[in-house]
Amino acid sequence: MSENEKYQDKLNIPTLSIGTIKNLIKKELKYTIDAWDKGLDVDKQCFHIIGPAGVGKTEIMKQITTELTEELFPNGEEVFEMIMIKAPVLSRDDFIIPFPTKDEKTGNMSFEMLQSDFVPKDKDSCGIFVIDELSRGDHSLQQLLWQVMNEGSIHTHHFPKKFFVVSIDNPDDQEYSMDTMDDAAGLRRMLHLYVDVDITEFLKYAIKQQFHPFVVEYLQNNPDHLYDFEAQKIGRVFANPASWEKVSDHLMKYELQEPLKNNLDMIEILASGLLNNSEARLFVDFIKNKKTVDPKDVFFKYKKIKKDVMTLVKSKDNAALGELMNGFVTYLSTSQPKYKTIEKNNVIAFLCDMPIDTAAVFVSAIDGFKRDSTEFDYFLMLHITLMKNEVYKVNFNDIVLAIDKEK
Repeated sequence: MSENEKYQDKLNIPTLSIGTIKNLIKKELKYTIDAWDKGLDVDKQCFHIIGPAGVGKTEIMKQITTELTEELFPNGEEVFEMIMIKAPVLSRDDFIIPFPTKDEKTGNMSFEMLQSDFVPKDKDSCGIFVIDELSRGDHSLQQLLWQVMNEGSIHTHHFPKKFFVVSIDNPDDQEYSMDTMDDAAGLRRMLHLYVDVDITEFLKYAIKQQFHPFVVEYLQNNPDHLYDFEAQKIGRVFANPASWEKVSDHLMKYELQEPLKNNLDMIEILASGLLNNSEARLFVDFIKNKKTVDPKDVFFKYKKIKKDVMTLVKSKDNAALGELMNGFVTYLSTSQPKYKTIEKNNVIAFLCDMPIDTAAVFVSAIDGFKRDSTEFDYFLMLHITLMKNEVYKVNFNDIVLAIDKEK
């Protein structure tokens, strides 16, 4: 693989959001079980999820098992469980151990193959067997795990029929130490999917899980700060979805005791160890000052913060204006707030006040969403509603269209 070639390009596989992959795998497992229950003998599919560290690969496995338990067993009669193993810390001998036994009648010695505790044995059980960091396990372990992925068995022991196998990996890029399976046998055993970092997916999750508002607001204002790829490449501590979730947990714990502003020095130390010094300093400055225009305020009370926006416009602070516009689009796509006349007028006034090339991001965002997504539906309906207003149509939309034609 060339230095600049990405792993997903080398394998020529789909690049999807973490939410899309979660829904795909969950449906596949559920539909396979339903097909069996209806007498259709279909094969199990083994999945291989590849993506940057901290993007949420392990988390969606936990979510899948929780949700399938609720959906398949609404009365609590059974559990859709998850067994996870860490390939880098295991060897082949951790799975199958020959144990000498003596026949009491003949006195002859033989060997019985003992199975480890993490191998599913109950034939009526169901769940996911997750192999974490498959490509960082040694080759002899990978060969054994290939049998697990291809045949659902270890040696002569067969996994329960309703136990599915999912393997998880980091990409084979220069930032990771890997022992990849480049041969056709390794590749053919799995359905490969690549996870991309998606700020919209993360913020929807953060809002649903009630992350601390400072984390949500900061990332809505600074969506590019969700994952620090540059810091990761040079071996620094780097911001990522998992580390932001931990930062949120720390904020919640501290806020239970006293106002956060009494402990910002301690918060910065904790955040630095999770995000790195530079990102932590920016985040704590955001908490201290809150001078950044909040996208939520643009939507609900633009008149009160219009002066701050116009200060940025008059100073031609394009970087700050770009961040504000991206933050506004991110806020709308993740929160999808309801709107009446006041909110619609706020959006129109804001877009007309912003430099047209920056404000055009609002319209171009529509094309960036998948056509079957709730984000696309929300933006499209908002745009159609705003088009009924002559100010929006003439002073914003028509100008954007004219500029687009010139290009």
